[in-house]
Amino acid sequence: MGNKICCHPRMLLTEDIALHFKSSHLIRDVIPIIDKWRRDGAELAFDVKVFGETFDVVAELQSQFNIFDTDMDGRIDAHEVLMVYILLSCGDMSQKIDTAINVFTFARSTACMGQLTFDEACIIVNACVQGVQKVCAMTFVIPEDELTFHCKSMFDMYRVPHDKTITPKQFKKWVMEDSSPQHFVDLFHTAQGIGDIENGVQKRNLAQGMAFQMLAHGELEANPISLKNSGELRDTLDDISELEMDCLIAMMQEDSTPHSPGMITNDRYHAVLRPWNIFSECDQDGSHTLDDKELEVLLWFQMRVRPSHEFVSSFSKFIDEDGNGEISRTEWTEAIVQSERMARGGERYVNKPGHGEHENSREILLNLEHGPQHSSLVTA
Repeated sequence: MGNKICCHPRMLLTEDIALHFKSSHLIRDVIPIIDKWRRDGAELAFDVKVFGETFDVVAELQSQFNIFDTDMDGRIDAHEVLMVYILLSCGDMSQKIDTAINVFTFARSTACMGQLTFDEACIIVNACVQGVQKVCAMTFVIPEDELTFHCKSMFDMYRVPHDKTITPKQFKKWVMEDSSPQHFVDLFHTAQGIGDIENGVQKRNLAQGMAFQMLAHGELEANPISLKNSGELRDTLDDISELEMDCLIAMMQEDSTPHSPGMITNDRYHAVLRPWNIFSECDQDGSHTLDDKELEVLLWFQMRVRPSHEFVSSFSKFIDEDGNGEISRTEWTEAIVQSERMARGGERYVNKPGHGEHENSREILLNLEHGPQHSSLVTA
């Protein structure tokens, strides 16, 4: 797993089956399904009929079954399906790990009850990885020999020979504390769909709207000083600095009306804060900057198609005004606000010397606020 996992701060779910699993709750939905599976004999494979009945798949059953049935023999590994269902569901991470372990320790063949052999540990890890690799749109693959290496490191961590056993408690401690498995589980534990990001953005928009109405006393304009000093507004802006706040206020004042110079209109207020809010929802590590992986999620959300690595890199260089390799909140917001202003005026970006390779980035930026984009220029 290692660097493949650590460089991916968030998994964005786009497949219908992944979103179906993500909408489930561990305690309410997943554990009852596992209990029923056990009562029915804990079959190690599902056919398409049992798969649909077990996981309540009501649409596109065959296509979702085929996602798991990679060898097209009409049977899929029950453990792979259960593991990805557990990992993607809503619930406590610690309880997810306990549930995954319990799936494998039920009616197992080992003579040492309450123990896990090396082969069983490998089966758990492989089922988790193979399951999510089939269901989620991943840009990396973890080979089986690498998984075996990590399982060996688990036993080595406890100085246990590979022909002996470890306890479920030791397995859980390895998952929770070793950086590679911990990052892997967290990647899918915190996975989101585009709808989740949109909901987060809307929640921020509503809170900011309430702050504006309170300061504007029901009018359509507010005083910039009142907005700058508003604790309610600052609470929605994630530890905004004074420099960042000054920048936002300045952008809000750019379109002030002639009869109320310097005042901030409700429409302009939200037009500036929306790109800020989208940035914040995609800033997984809370650093107030986006690296290329976080930018990929933002562009994916904004355009509704997955951008290629080449496009993300080009777009990042285009937006990154100070050239430090990361995009700040103000850099992103200023770029969107500028693109809106130029689009309204029918203007076009003028190529800077040596920046001709970013023309596609400019065209996309000019259209980001006009709905999902579908262009072969940006997809992988």
